[in-house]
Amino acid sequence: MKKDLVILGAQWGDEGKGKVVDLLSAEFDAVVRYQGGSNAGHTVIVGGEKFVLHLLPTGILHQHTIGIVAQGMVVDLELLVDEIEGLEKRGLSVWERIFVSDRVHLVMPYHKVLDSLFERKGKIGTTLRGIGPSYMFKYGRKGIRVCDLEDKDRTYKLMKENLEFVQDLCEKVYCENHSLDLDDMFERTMESYKSIKERVVDTTRWLLKFEGRVLFEGAQGTMLDIDMGTYPYVTSSNASALGLSNGTGLPPKYFSQSDFWAVSKAYTTRVGEGPFPTELTDETGLMLRERGGEYGATTGRPRRCGWLDLVALKHAVEVNGLDGIILTKLDVLDQFKEIKVCVAYEEDGKVFESFPAGLTTLSKVKPVYKSFRGWLKDTRGAKSPSELPENALSYVQFIQDYLGVPVVMLSTGPEREEYFWLCQPAWKEV
Repeated sequence: MKKDLVILGAQWGDEGKGKVVDLLSAEFDAVVRYQGGSNAGHTVIVGGEKFVLHLLPTGILHQHTIGIVAQGMVVDLELLVDEIEGLEKRGLSVWERIFVSDRVHLVMPYHKVLDSLFERKGKIGTTLRGIGPSYMFKYGRKGIRVCDLEDKDRTYKLMKENLEFVQDLCEKVYCENHSLDLDDMFERTMESYKSIKERVVDTTRWLLKFEGRVLFEGAQGTMLDIDMGTYPYVTSSNASALGLSNGTGLPPKYFSQSDFWAVSKAYTTRVGEGPFPTELTDETGLMLRERGGEYGATTGRPRRCGWLDLVALKHAVEVNGLDGIILTKLDVLDQFKEIKVCVAYEEDGKVFESFPAGLTTLSKVKPVYKSFRGWLKDTRGAKSPSELPENALSYVQFIQDYLGVPVVMLSTGPEREEYFWLCQPAWKEV
């Protein structure tokens, strides 16, 4: 029996990973977030109560789980403390169950200034939370890590140097000004650190010694991966399985006994700029958005919607080495007479059956569709395959056949209990 589980996003994010991780983490002892930052927005509805988590692992909503904020993340400490205290006020004990890596890089106010500036000068569609600039500083060797905060003098010096660098960039390159105050920024950072100091550990060593079962939770989605996604319209980290080792500090061999599953909607959405071959800008696209409630959990922005893109999804299967797909929001398609899926791309007579790397090509390709008859019946809250219409089952079967991996679970609504297994995992049978 495989011990651990990796849950990823298979599309451009917003696939419903929050609900899935919350649901499955009931069977695990620890849940690890290993990349991204507060640009993630994982929504979970439990007993009619809505939770939106941006930095904490979603599994923290179960009182028995330990939550790990691992080294591959970039963290706004003030937001992290606010998120923990927000859950505490709602009756969840979090402080004693959370660990933060001492190698986590910090998101600072000057990163948000740069994020806003870069976005105005060249639109990517970021959340403006400073994530990209924080990773930029990390790889430019100008970042500040949690472990640095132990040395107040060094931290102050680093902040001063970085703030002066940002000020020069703003004023001399972009002819912009900012009003950040160094002393205020330093004091607020140290105050937040004081709150979490006792929860800071070497999470890599902690995980290597931990004997319980671990669920690893990705943020964003594979098509937003900095290397394998629709570059440059991507996030600033490896949102695919490629980010696991560098995001946790664990060796690749550690994951040899893990299942790799990814979450996908029964159609496709994305937020922000970038190519989207199956995007629908007509009434069908609007209907998908309204029926699916497709508005960003972090920004509230309306999501772009389109038919399911199996070329992109197959790319995710191959990049991540997936063992299974968890399909969400099938019920959003309940009222469509005709449902389409993209099985290839075409441009000037050339057919693409694999996902192209080039932005120019992706911007020009047209989807090649296969059409299905809709089922025109309510599938919300279905608890078994026998409750699904035949046309819905045929749709799911085609997805499995095309991808070459099983659809292991169907999520049939936003509530925690609205799902059923199509392929029972071994650990459910024990």
